[in-house]
Amino acid sequence: MNAFRLRSLALACGLAGSLPAMAQATLPDGAANALCLYSHTLADDPIVHPNKPGVAMRHDFFGNTKTYAYSTGDDLVAHPGTTCENAADSSAYWAPSLRLADGTIVPPTYKKTYYTNVAVPSNNRYPVSVMPTGLQMLAGNHAGTRPNPRISFLCTGSRKGYTNTIPTDCVPDPVKGTQLNIGIGFPTCWDGNNLAPTLRSHHGGYSNMAYADRSGACPTGYPVRVPHLSMNLAYAIGQVRDLTGAQLSLDPMLDAHGKPAQALWGSLYSAHADFFNGWQPQAIRFMTEYCLNKGRVCSREIPYAYTEPEADTMVMDGEGRHATFGSDIKLATQTESDATPQLTFYLKFPIPAGADTLSPRFKPEYKIMIHGGNVIGTSADTLKVYATDTAWDEQTLSMNNAPACGGKLAGRLYLNHVQQYRTIDVSAAVSEALKAGRKTISFCVKGARPGGAFAFSSKEGDHKPVLFLRALNPLPL
Repeated sequence: MNAFRLRSLALACGLAGSLPAMAQATLPDGAANALCLYSHTLADDPIVHPNKPGVAMRHDFFGNTKTYAYSTGDDLVAHPGTTCENAADSSAYWAPSLRLADGTIVPPTYKKTYYTNVAVPSNNRYPVSVMPTGLQMLAGNHAGTRPNPRISFLCTGSRKGYTNTIPTDCVPDPVKGTQLNIGIGFPTCWDGNNLAPTLRSHHGGYSNMAYADRSGACPTGYPVRVPHLSMNLAYAIGQVRDLTGAQLSLDPMLDAHGKPAQALWGSLYSAHADFFNGWQPQAIRFMTEYCLNKGRVCSREIPYAYTEPEADTMVMDGEGRHATFGSDIKLATQTESDATPQLTFYLKFPIPAGADTLSPRFKPEYKIMIHGGNVIGTSADTLKVYATDTAWDEQTLSMNNAPACGGKLAGRLYLNHVQQYRTIDVSAAVSEALKAGRKTISFCVKGARPGGAFAFSSKEGDHKPVLFLRALNPLPL
């Protein structure tokens, strides 16, 4: 049997083939989240009152630790100190301060923001565009006096769950007391031009973002879909049972010289929040393209930086040892047995940059992400990954001239037949390459048990392999 016949059999078994593109509004749920501790409090608002320190309402800030009245999007990215558990999120998030009925001002404990592909208020899920650095969003109404469908409340022990009305039935935990959560839903449709909102009229709304309609359609003038942000603020408020008398800060009364003269407070119905995008550019692109637009729930697994392969291909033993597969849309492993030849695949990546800029509180990790699974059965097996020489070309690589695949193990992957993205920790191998001064790294992947065949998308396929740098400092909440 010649090499071309072997290759045809491999393709027929599913080792190559196109994956169907997802149509509009048919995406599965795509999501990621960002958990951040409280950072600081200032009477600043770099969106509504840019470059005017001290004239805004009292705000509690999360995320970027240097956010103040003069902050810009570029500042946030250039000064990435953050209270978030993911080093890639140097965005600024803020909300008005909370004051209880007895006059106690309570700082928030944390906020968690969920990024999804849902066109709220519908349940339809759409592909979204990458949010540009510096995009600013507002949600809620700081002059609100009645329930708002985009603002929700939840307190410990309440039988109502999340509600748009102020909680009056909290049941404090005997040890921790009451936790109040305020949820704020942001608009998903952007005008595509203005990073900053423009005030249409006093208390009349801002014009760079708009909400989708009940079907999920964006209104005229707002053609660019961006991720939907749902921010959840958490406060530990002691033994409080009824939040009717709780208040949120409002913009102060100013004197004739434009200086704050009197602090003002409104009810919980004045809840609102601000978002200023300062995600590391590669991180927000990964979230968009590899999580939301792939219909994947990535949770907090958003990398600081990532690269796609500069080369990838598979090689075949036996009669196919001279064959090349550099343009195929699939990569495959198959362990040699009586009837089948061995298949091994190779990946070559630029090493993602940025680890040397991370704060000491974040430990860098490097992981390969590949999409695939068992293609000839439902059994699971372990694949082995080895670092190899990088001196190969995908268009000429064959089993005859392939770098040695073996020696010190760089990683392993245990997987079954489900076709999905999977990750392999290769931190040690990448760290060794960096210490040696290398900017590129190559891996080979092969099976361990005879008879198993696993296929993965190549860089020419719909689900490209990725090498990413992740930097998390998990928060114990």
